[in-house]
Amino acid sequence: MNEKNDFSTGKLFPMILKYSIPAAISLLITAIYNIVDRIFVGNFNGTSALAGLSICFPLFYMMMAFGLTCSAGGSSLFSLFSGKGEQENMNRSFGNSLILVVICEVLLSVFLLLFANPILKVFGVTETAYEYALAYYRIVALGCLFQGLSQVFCDFVRVSGKPVLGMGVTAVGAVTNIILDAVFVAGLDWGVTGAAWATVIGQFLSAFFGAYLVWKGHTKVEIKRDTFAFDAWLSRTIISCGFAFWIAQMAMGLISLVYNSQLGQYGGDTAISVYAVVSSMMTFVIMPASGISQGIQPIVGNNFGAKQYHRVMATLYQASAFSVGITCIIWIVIMVFPEAILAAFGATEDMLAIGVPGLRANFCITPILGFVMLVTTFFQSIAKPMPSIVITFLRQILFLIPLIYILPVLWDINGIFMAQPISDALALIISIFFVIREQRTLYSLSDNPVQAGPMAS
Repeated sequence: MNEKNDFSTGKLFPMILKYSIPAAISLLITAIYNIVDRIFVGNFNGTSALAGLSICFPLFYMMMAFGLTCSAGGSSLFSLFSGKGEQENMNRSFGNSLILVVICEVLLSVFLLLFANPILKVFGVTETAYEYALAYYRIVALGCLFQGLSQVFCDFVRVSGKPVLGMGVTAVGAVTNIILDAVFVAGLDWGVTGAAWATVIGQFLSAFFGAYLVWKGHTKVEIKRDTFAFDAWLSRTIISCGFAFWIAQMAMGLISLVYNSQLGQYGGDTAISVYAVVSSMMTFVIMPASGISQGIQPIVGNNFGAKQYHRVMATLYQASAFSVGITCIIWIVIMVFPEAILAAFGATEDMLAIGVPGLRANFCITPILGFVMLVTTFFQSIAKPMPSIVITFLRQILFLIPLIYILPVLWDINGIFMAQPISDALALIISIFFVIREQRTLYSLSDNPVQAGPMAS
């Protein structure tokens, strides 16, 4: 059975596992870059150094915002074109994604380096953490291009039916980062500078390996003269399909600023360091859910392109059950073992006092994220980005940011940590509304709506 027919007729859940597990592992590996940095710096350089790294956390969201916009938007179109059998458009979707990510990430690096001091002030840097934050920031900003390129290569390898190789793109960088953190931070005592160089070198090697896979024919992309011809319409469509990712990542960067500001006001560097742990653990929740979301992207895209609408919805339902289940496991670990998690980051007694209730409050309804995040990627995969944009904007900006300011007035510092779960609950309601509406639309277009239910295989 060829791959196209497999997408259209093969059993869905095994296919979801095939694509989702490597994608989830790949994203978890990506998260390791800054989490490992934090663990090493927190244990070997103290609270102020850890706070300096936490202050720089929005930087990673900014870098990933542009990379994911290009990679997710381009790979979504790639899957749709694959379902239609349009090879030339598949090639151009890759070429234009690559052009866009190079332009965006280079401009971002220049911007970040030119305005380092005012940006760090906006990030909410404290006087004690400033030296550490600036040293880390300046080096990591150099790696924007490598981060973006590795994401594009990873996604196009994955949607070409090579999810394990796609995972390998990020694994190369993560393994490098871990080894070099041990050498630079623990061995040579380079502190935050060593952690930053470990990150950038890992990103470079990841991008290099991804480029090697593409040019050696490990994707469905056919490298031709016109592959890299700029197409204004296609580029706009790529950005449109990936725009929800841009909003999500930039919003997370903005949210980090708001959290750092509020937590600094209520608890100083100690509270900011706790947020470093909270955001790191949130990564472990988000990345598996995002991985499953990315895993269904080629399945949904190919079936939508082939007008197999009943399989499109069935993929969403089966993946949702899987995502919520995985998220529940992580949720249980966080709720039962908050002290051990904080201890892994070198937590002091003061950090434990704030961090234990903070972790439990922030993650109290985390399992619902498994569905919300799937829904946003689902609409991008069928080239209907508006519901994704609306859900993301409401969840990450319109609901969350006011809650971060309002709730501590009622519940002190724990109110800050309650803002996210309340925002997520509201986003869940909106997500269900959009899914029900889209299901009605697709089932009305299906030749066999009776078989288009959740259990269709």
